[in-house]
Amino acid sequence: MAAEREGVKQERGGDPRGGDRRGGDRRAVDRRAPPPAWRRPWALVSYGVLGALALVLLFDAMGGDDEPSGLPKDVVDAAPAAPPAQPSRPASGPPVEAFGSAGFERMVIAGPAAVGQRVRTQLYCDAPSPVALRQQVQRVEPQVSELLSPEGRVVAATCKWGSQGDERREDFLLLVPPDLADDFSAQPVTSDDFVRRRRILAEVEWIGRSESLSLRTAGVLRGVLAR
Repeated sequence: MAAEREGVKQERGGDPRGGDRRGGDRRAVDRRAPPPAWRRPWALVSYGVLGALALVLLFDAMGGDDEPSGLPKDVVDAAPAAPPAQPSRPASGPPVEAFGSAGFERMVIAGPAAVGQRVRTQLYCDAPSPVALRQQVQRVEPQVSELLSPEGRVVAATCKWGSQGDERREDFLLLVPPDLADDFSAQPVTSDDFVRRRRILAEVEWIGRSESLSLRTAGVLRGVLAR
């Protein structure tokens, strides 16, 4: 009996429990199933390429409305920041009198209807000097654009509208055309509230509150009246 048991052991490889189920043959490479197609390297690379392409298309779609249709970017960037000078227009109606604070208020109340109107008034003015236009305005008044120098400035004098006896004297910016510079300079200088100013009886084209002149009330000198 002992011999028979010994023979059985030899037939089983010397181990009465049979083969080792944890042997290396269980993890053999030839027994593994191949990975699915969606986990293979070429598939993973394709996912990355498609994701990058989707992001590019998304960014293009979000930024497509920044430029006007039909215009390339370099044309949009080259657009001028300031509007071109506008041609002058004729004054509306015959000159009217607007002396003192009452005349000034009457022109202000008229609003846009008074633009271009010629008025006769008395001003006390400082010496004229070049005045720069306000940057990035929507429009330049035609009366202002016709007096612009190549440097983009106009010659103007800061004035007081009305005589010395007026209780309320408003500030007024008087634009002086080159052909009337001598007539302006020939007017007498007097003491006005302890300030030396020129007293001028003038015919002025009314502009009113000017956007291009930093919202100052302005007009253009069109003639010097005889005293």
